[in-house]
Amino acid sequence: MRLHRLVGALVVFAALTSISFAQYAPGIRPGEVGLPYFESRVISTVDSADGSPVVRVFIQLINDNLTFVHNDSGYVAEIQAEVYLSQKETDFVFNRTINREIFTRNYPETNSRDIANTFFTDLDVDPGEYEAAVSVLDMNSNKQFSRKSKFYVPELSRQNQVFVSDILFFTRFSKDSSGMIIDFVPALSNNFSTEGKYVYAYFTTYTKSPGDSLKIHYKIRDDRGVVVQQNQYNAKIVDRFAEHFLRLSRYYFNRNRYQIEVAINLNNQWISRKANFAFFWQFSPNTQQDLDLAIRQMRYIAQEDSIKFYQNADFEAKKAFFKRFWLRQDPNPDTEDNEIMDEYYRRVNFANQHFSATGLSGWLTDRGRIFIKFGAPDDIERHPFESDSYPFVVWQYYNLRKRFVFIDRTGFGDYVLHPSYYYVEYE
Repeated sequence: MRLHRLVGALVVFAALTSISFAQYAPGIRPGEVGLPYFESRVISTVDSADGSPVVRVFIQLINDNLTFVHNDSGYVAEIQAEVYLSQKETDFVFNRTINREIFTRNYPETNSRDIANTFFTDLDVDPGEYEAAVSVLDMNSNKQFSRKSKFYVPELSRQNQVFVSDILFFTRFSKDSSGMIIDFVPALSNNFSTEGKYVYAYFTTYTKSPGDSLKIHYKIRDDRGVVVQQNQYNAKIVDRFAEHFLRLSRYYFNRNRYQIEVAINLNNQWISRKANFAFFWQFSPNTQQDLDLAIRQMRYIAQEDSIKFYQNADFEAKKAFFKRFWLRQDPNPDTEDNEIMDEYYRRVNFANQHFSATGLSGWLTDRGRIFIKFGAPDDIERHPFESDSYPFVVWQYYNLRKRFVFIDRTGFGDYVLHPSYYYVEYE
């Protein structure tokens, strides 16, 4: 089964309350009904054998977003993934097809949102800027979903004595008998709930000479630029290629958005990598400031009069309203999770990460509002350099039959909804 987009409070909750839900894996957003929704991430790394540049394309799907067919042994989903890389400067075009079968013996697992199927493919590329387009076709339903992203592959010059990969985050992993991490499930969205004690960061290094000692220093800053965690340590490198794991305590994360910077020093040469990550509310906020913000952010799903009334109420009244409202929306009160609340604040969090404008949080922008209400668009067309118009982007929602155009009048990336499309939101 699949979760409908949050189109509007009345429409969505009337449709959703008749559906039985299971817990979904952290970091994966429910997709449009009938589509093989997936998360994708492209990271820059190196071949562990010779240090040559490699891009690793991750694809992650959960069982509930796939169509399973019953056979003599159990239930099988078949997917075909297409990975396209392009580079305008060199007319470089490359594609790879990946076929996978996902099998389970138990029918309930076909509807699970807690089972994440993750796989990746490595591509040898030259340094430069690229665009990646990843599409997944559900072979059993013949439906397809696509995502696009841009990434950069740094050049490894002779002067560079060490290479540092991009950073991945995770919370789920397995250990060997000595307590060492041997495998993990990457959180491709960099978006986490507030439960659990730790979030983990992962990166790799490649040095030209084994036996080097790396000085590793990392800092984590919140959205105000305040350093909330930092540490440094020395790592003796036995092999040229090495994996690194950082355990980050959630105790220090009491805000929404953060950035980690990992800096590596070898023989006075510094190389750094940065990555953003964020948290969304899964339970009632515990401070006056957080609760006020959480209630204001309900403006796209709750009645405006209720929000205004409780803005002036005392803390306990606000907290009771917050719990009461989301309890009414909970599609499965028998479980600890409230899937609708999780999804709503996950979208708020994503909007803050990606759509913030000058002096305006992402959830208050036009793109943020549309994303929160309708979810991720099925396709995005970007037009950054147009001779006869402002830069603009087009969001297409094929299954909802909606199209939104956002224009950038300032030239600073502050996109607003084009007036001709105001009515589309309420159709």
